[in-house]
Amino acid sequence: MIVDVLVGLLIFVAILYIAAPLWIYRVQKLPARVSFDAVDEAIFLSDQSDKFKALDNKLEEIGFEYIGSSMLLDTHNAACFSLYFNVKGNTTGMLLSMKSAADNFTYVAFSQLYSDGTMLDVSNSPAVPVYPKMDIKISARFPEVHDVENLYRIFLQLKSSLKNSSSSIGYRRESGFSKIEAFIAKESDALVYLGYCKEPIDLEGKRSLTLKGAFIFTWKNIFPGKGIYDKLGQAYAKKLLINS
Repeated sequence: MIVDVLVGLLIFVAILYIAAPLWIYRVQKLPARVSFDAVDEAIFLSDQSDKFKALDNKLEEIGFEYIGSSMLLDTHNAACFSLYFNVKGNTTGMLLSMKSAADNFTYVAFSQLYSDGTMLDVSNSPAVPVYPKMDIKISARFPEVHDVENLYRIFLQLKSSLKNSSSSIGYRRESGFSKIEAFIAKESDALVYLGYCKEPIDLEGKRSLTLKGAFIFTWKNIFPGKGIYDKLGQAYAKKLLINS
């Protein structure tokens, strides 16, 4: 009886930690070169949840001007987002709705892009990010902060304390989504350099994962890795805030 349980456990672990990453390695690709098409604001909002609409109103209440909306569709998930800009703070806001077979959630992110190509990003996303830490981006996640205005104050506090010698870059409506597209390309190139993705880009603008990328990305999404990385990420964000 005990032997049968142990054998079953070993088979489960093998499937979860070996077979699953190998399957991800075969089928999963990440966006490397993206071109976002703007969609009609009214139609886009009508398809979103009440939470999304409420957050959209809140962003405008605290001084963010609507830039546009678009979406990124993948085999396994869909990301719908609206982009905003705050002239006074010279900062960008984004409202995202993530939908997949495993989970659906909506969150807010604030970011500042600098002329050297680096970015500060603060969000209340509940999802554990699978991308590794990169020199081009400081990312802090506060999933327990649900109030948009409070999250923006945290962003401004971190922006003020994390000095950058490069000048901050603003956003203009006529720029559309070009700066987001450029940063996605920069992030993808960094993943190649770090050994998470293969260099070739297919006709759909995507890159295949390396074995390293497939195993690490998968482990970050399953027990116990997901819980560990979640706690480490939140601890990192809180440390940044305490030291600001």
